[in-house]
Amino acid sequence: EGSPRRGRLSLTMAPTQVDSTKLAAAASSEGAASSSAGAAPDDEPPDLPFDMFSMRKPKNLIAGASSGLKSALKGVVGGTVGLIAAPIVGAQTQGVGGFFTGLVTGILGAVALPVAGAAVGCLQVTRGAINTVEEVVESNKGKDWDQEKREWYEYNLQTDAQLASQLDDEAGGGAGGGGGGGGGG
Repeated sequence: EGSPRRGRLSLTMAPTQVDSTKLAAAASSEGAASSSAGAAPDDEPPDLPFDMFSMRKPKNLIAGASSGLKSALKGVVGGTVGLIAAPIVGAQTQGVGGFFTGLVTGILGAVALPVAGAAVGCLQVTRGAINTVEEVVESNKGKDWDQEKREWYEYNLQTDAQLASQLDDEAGGGAGGGGGGGGGG
């Protein structure tokens, strides 16, 4: 899959010119190595988006608060790591000028990422609170929550049993066959 997962807020890293040539060379050598190993080459560009903040629909207030807290923490940790790492990487790739460029980038990230994490956190808590009402209504109707699709669905055991029976009849299984097995002694 060359696209970011659905339900995520993606941010794109913009590497410097020096980094992009290194990344392009690494990507082409990695593609050649994976092709020679028989695997499909990686079709993603060097400046890949990464998933940082979850934007998946929370089931209720508890799920929204959990998602919101994780987003806020990710923003603080990401900003702190960027503040430390960006000047180091800049100095390694471009010397003194790269250090100062990395320092500015790190400071901007140290401000922007916690703010973005807090904003996404507030959004997820609000969505969770709103979805709590939906949870009460839908669960009172007997519906279940689909963790993958992030939606409510109605499950009917009788309907599924009838469908399974019809499929079994169509396959020639009939009622009785199932057994074969082992004998005696």
